[in-house]
Amino acid sequence: MLTDWIFYKGKAILTFVNPGIDLASAPLGTPLTLLGTEVESGAAQRLASLGLRVGSSFALIAKTAGGGRVALVAGSRVALGRSLLAQLWAEVA
Repeated sequence: MLTDWIFYKGKAILTFVNPGIDLASAPLGTPLTLLGTEVESGAAQRLASLGLRVGSSFALIAKTAGGGRVALVAGSRVALGRSLLAQLWAEVA
């Protein structure tokens, strides 16, 4: 769950941010924008090198046998495993 701090009348309040939908629930063939991740820094760097970074546009184009998805990112296909899908959030673009 993503959280954020807001300040109200001089006090810090922890709030929960609606991260959109996780990629496991995202529809196929729909343009999406990545909103956030909860992956380790190494995985985040690898995803960024493949073009999948916060703010990037992509679409999920296929399901895999193991529960993963194939994403179309900047003209390239990227396979995403089932456990990774639950750590990535997007919104319909």
